Amino acid sequence: MTDQAQAHATSVVDEICAQSAWTAGALLKLRSAARNHLSEGRQLQTRYAALEGEALPAQEKALRAAALAWILRRPDQAEAALKNVSGPLCDVIRGGLAFDREQYEQAAAALKTAVQNLPKEPAVAVELALALCLGDKLEEAEQTLAKLQGVKSADLSFVKGRLSEKQGRQEAACTFYEEALQQDAGHAEAAFRLAYYMDLRGEDQKAVELYRKVTGQGPAFVSAMINLGLLLEDMDRMEEAIDCFKEALRVDPTNRRAALYLRDTIESLDMYYDETERKENERLDAILRVPVSDFELSVRSRNCLAKMNVRVIGDLVRRTEHELLAFKNFGETSLNEIKNLLSSKGLRLGMFKEEEAKKARAMRLKTGGTENSLLLKPITDLELSVRSRKCMQRLNIETVGDLTEKTEAELLAIKNFGQTSLNELKSKLAELGLSLKTVE
Repeated sequence: MTDQAQAHATSVVDEICAQSAWTAGALLKLRSAARNHLSEGRQLQTRYAALEGEALPAQEKALRAAALAWILRRPDQAEAALKNVSGPLCDVIRGGLAFDREQYEQAAAALKTAVQNLPKEPAVAVELALALCLGDKLEEAEQTLAKLQGVKSADLSFVKGRLSEKQGRQEAACTFYEEALQQDAGHAEAAFRLAYYMDLRGEDQKAVELYRKVTGQGPAFVSAMINLGLLLEDMDRMEEAIDCFKEALRVDPTNRRAALYLRDTIESLDMYYDETERKENERLDAILRVPVSDFELSVRSRNCLAKMNVRVIGDLVRRTEHELLAFKNFGETSLNEIKNLLSSKGLRLGMFKEEEAKKARAMRLKTGGTENSLLLKPITDLELSVRSRKCMQRLNIETVGDLTEKTEAELLAIKNFGQTSLNELKSKLAELGLSLKTVE
């Protein structure tokens, strides 16, 4: 979800819950906000937990209990609360419960009753049209929408898009989904449907952007994360794909598709790295064994490299800038000379160490359990001091796992990094039950 969309929806729960009596439009607006935005969903959970203690008339409290339970996908509690209340809003809730169970005929029956009793609530007619559409009552859905002349809303545009899909008019459907997103950039279902068609058309980047707009805790989010994961996997962005499948399972732990794709992607991660390494090695092997003496270097650089036992190019790319600069009489001029030499061959200092870090991260993704989640924790979560953070940036350390691959000596070799910063890192890792790499 974009920050703009989140800001737009921030006060919906407070706004509607503060009203003395709810309309059908307010109820459906509350449902969209809570299911499409994480912050709103959490707020609604808090409201639901506190509802029993609120000073409301019994009928209104029962109605709100049924409504909030429905929105929070607690159907049994919603059905129980509906036994204690009556009125047209109950038909909206019953229709919503049936719709969530994909019982579209029952949903349409309840919503038809609600439309008859709430003729001035166009949002209910939009809900009815969607239930009819998904229940393959296309002509009746079209007739229902035709009665909504002059009405404009993101939900209405979305339903028109779904109906167009059912009628085989894909271009028209995409136009309606775009229209829905123009009216509400956070409309999860419209973003998902449009992303799906962009994916089919091969417009990968557009599809990725749209899938990432889908947020919340509902089926649209789970489906979006699965589809996004598959798309990213096709783009060889394996680790991002794994994150997407994990997000889908976080919301729906029993989703078999997400679990299957997650397993397959993790298993293919080794194949991905192996293939990348094979191609890279074909390019590197020809030059890594070339003696450094074959290149025109200054006397100072040549002597320093000899004293460091750097004989071939392969020895050189295993060294980092900090390691070279730490050597006596080796300064910025010599460093730039070496970097230019490697750059001309498509190489750079420290590249072998970076590859080793990638392999280590891949192995951490393959392993499961609590330790794995700790190793994948972003380094920013440790809340380090400014000096330590800068050191992490210089070493390209992004996760706690990356940090545990470093030794004390490697960290202390970094400019402006001393014992105080080292102690800070060791303390932070100790809190997680982890430590720096030890030299065997």
